[in-house]
Amino acid sequence: MVGFVAREPQSLRAVFVDAPRSLLWMSLHGRKAPHRHGFGYLWKTGEGGIVVRRYGRADLEKAPDGFPDPLEARSTLAIGHVRKASPEYDDYSSENAHPFACDGIYLAHNGGIRDSEVLEYGPGIDSERLTRWLAHHWIPRTPDALIRALSCLLDVTRSFSSFDFLMTDGRDLYAFCCFAPDRDAAYYALRLWEGRDIVIISSEELDDGPGWVKLKSGELVRVTPDLKVERWLIP
Repeated sequence: MVGFVAREPQSLRAVFVDAPRSLLWMSLHGRKAPHRHGFGYLWKTGEGGIVVRRYGRADLEKAPDGFPDPLEARSTLAIGHVRKASPEYDDYSSENAHPFACDGIYLAHNGGIRDSEVLEYGPGIDSERLTRWLAHHWIPRTPDALIRALSCLLDVTRSFSSFDFLMTDGRDLYAFCCFAPDRDAAYYALRLWEGRDIVIISSEELDDGPGWVKLKSGELVRVTPDLKVERWLIP
């Protein structure tokens, strides 16, 4: 899972495929690889719209060492996700690939929510239920309201491996890093990298360069279009 915000449009392929440890590399060789049950991504157009593309395992099998998409778009905001399905969600179709969308929010999630039935708001796998739940509870679409919604989420759910997600409302990029105490931080912690012209949040470091910061469990990050980074810790 990788997301970025940039001052000027960046090549999605450069981040998702060409980086030393890109999203493609993670899907094939990253921690607990392979992650090849689904692939999806979104990007913001120059007109401000959000475009989403999603592919299932059958699509990935046709491109065993790559992605079934040339990723030719350039954007100032993008999220990419490769899926490793939880055992109870063994439908590997494109309908279960991330990111999911609901009421103007778009979310890609890593981890499992075993009691996702408490996140009512319709059918679907746990990550899709999470998207709908946040769409209904994150009102208004402000950081303070999101902090309240995430605190409520952690109160109503009791059995999960991780709520790690990347999310956008079409303007800002949000990341939430939250995993169960018995889980391996090396696998579940998200990573943040702040450059002069781009900010990247990823499941793993994209290279061996300096500046990568491992987020704490319970940490929420917001990146604005001018690359301002705000961080909060949700107990």
